[in-house]
Amino acid sequence: MEQAAPKQRSPWLYVLLGCGGFAALSCLGVAIFFGVVVKKGSDMVAGVTDPRVREENARKMLGELPVGYSVAMSMSMLGMVDTALLTDAPTLADGGFEIGDHLFTYLRVMANDENKRTKAFFVSGDGDASHLRSNGVNIDARDVIKRGNLTVDGRKIYYVAARGQFGTGTQQTAEEGLNASVLFDCPGEQLHVGVWSMRDPSPEKPAGELELTGTVADESELAKFLKPMNPCGR
Repeated sequence: MEQAAPKQRSPWLYVLLGCGGFAALSCLGVAIFFGVVVKKGSDMVAGVTDPRVREENARKMLGELPVGYSVAMSMSMLGMVDTALLTDAPTLADGGFEIGDHLFTYLRVMANDENKRTKAFFVSGDGDASHLRSNGVNIDARDVIKRGNLTVDGRKIYYVAARGQFGTGTQQTAEEGLNASVLFDCPGEQLHVGVWSMRDPSPEKPAGELELTGTVADESELAKFLKPMNPCGR
């Protein structure tokens, strides 16, 4: 008896998976651009479904990638926003991906009036996480655990580690996690931010009692993870 050919994954499955994890891309933006820009829409589909294109796009954005991470999505939205999603789960044999235990979402946002406010949130602690939401990153930072800055191979990086939910655009997940939000201190008015996320290892404990060693909020782990990346050098 002849077996039926395996079904191909719809590109929307990958978009939904990204939305359904505890970190996600801006799914609303992807849907809009898929519908109205034919050529760019085709490129974005490739940035979701084609592993070679996904990695090529991500390397253009970030430079080298952290060891053990694969590229789940990567695309450019008409030069206004570049975005990439990395996961520590390996790429599947058919080119698909699974949501791993750790995710990293990167966003390069074109120059706009909100970028200065977002940068101030990282650099001086002014304002709150609402400054990020205006640039499409929703961080529920009700429990800020620590903040500071790193110099990695001469590159300045500011970070805010928080417990809470994470999402992008209008999407917000229900799953609690630890999020290390980072600002790459690049010259110019564009915004280069990322969020390294993991599931909360001890959701029953208050934020002040969390053991941070080995988590995304561990400064040494964060420095090691970010070391290969250099979005400023694009």
